[in-house]
Amino acid sequence: MSKSRKPNTAKAAAQLVRKTARNSKSAKPHRPATKTASSRQTKRGSATMPARPSKKAAIVALLERTDGAAFSDLTKATGWQGHSVRAALTGLRKEGKELIRAKDAAGVTHYRLAADA
Repeated sequence: MSKSRKPNTAKAAAQLVRKTARNSKSAKPHRPATKTASSRQTKRGSATMPARPSKKAAIVALLERTDGAAFSDLTKATGWQGHSVRAALTGLRKEGKELIRAKDAAGVTHYRLAADA
């Protein structure tokens, strides 16, 4: 015959107190948003320029060079793994940008954006 188990209410209450105390310590106090659009502008005064350059912008800048960029250049510039760089290139293609792929004399593939893209 199995013995029925009664929950130890004191123990359960202590665990609940510990969990709520732990959660309240990690919770950040709510601060209302005080930044305006003018305070988010960069030093140059451009509202369209991001506060810091994105990795996607770094890829586009490398691809806009006349000789383009090798795959290793793209991975070094972003710090991404190869599959992430390939996904970014695919995203650029889906945005309508035309990528040109060419091999140099050493057999290294270089990617670049088409001039009209």
